[in-house]
Amino acid sequence: MPGRKPKLNAAKVGHHNKADLERSELKENGLKQFKSIEVNNVPRGLTRNAKKEWQRVVPLLEQLPIADLDYSLIRKYCEIVDLNDRLYKDMSKEQGIDGAVDPESNRKTGAFMAYMDTLKELRSICSDLGMTIDSRMRLVVPTESEQKQSVYDRFGVDDDD
Repeated sequence: MPGRKPKLNAAKVGHHNKADLERSELKENGLKQFKSIEVNNVPRGLTRNAKKEWQRVVPLLEQLPIADLDYSLIRKYCEIVDLNDRLYKDMSKEQGIDGAVDPESNRKTGAFMAYMDTLKELRSICSDLGMTIDSRMRLVVPTESEQKQSVYDRFGVDDDD
C-alpha cells in the first residue's frame, strides 16, 4: 500500500522530527529549480476547444508548483477535456438525456462508457496537477496571521464553549 501523499512543510500539522522536516524542505526547494511552463506555448495539433482549455487553465496552474515537465500531462488534460465534451454532446444529441442506456438491452451504451472513462482520466490528471480541492489542500501554505487567528477573532464566537 502506498504511503501518504506529500504535503509542503508549512501545511503540515502535528509534530515532526527535525530530520524529516529538513529532507522535506530540500525536496520543496528542488521544485523551484524547474523551468516554469509558458502560457503562450500552446502545443501544436490541439483542437480549437483543447487550445481554449490550455489558455484557460495554464495561467491558473502557474500559481501552483507546475513546471515545464508537466507540459505533456497538461496537454493530455486539454485533449481529454475536449474529447469528454464531444462525447457528451454526441451522446445527448443522438438519444437525448437517455443516451446513457440502450433501451433494447437496458445496458449502458458504448458512448456513455467512453464518456465515463474520460471522466475517470480527468479526475486522475486533475489530482496529479493540483486541480482538485484535496490536492490543493496539500499545497496550501497558510500565512502566519491565518494560523494564529482564533474562531472568536474570525467569527465572533468563543472557541472555548
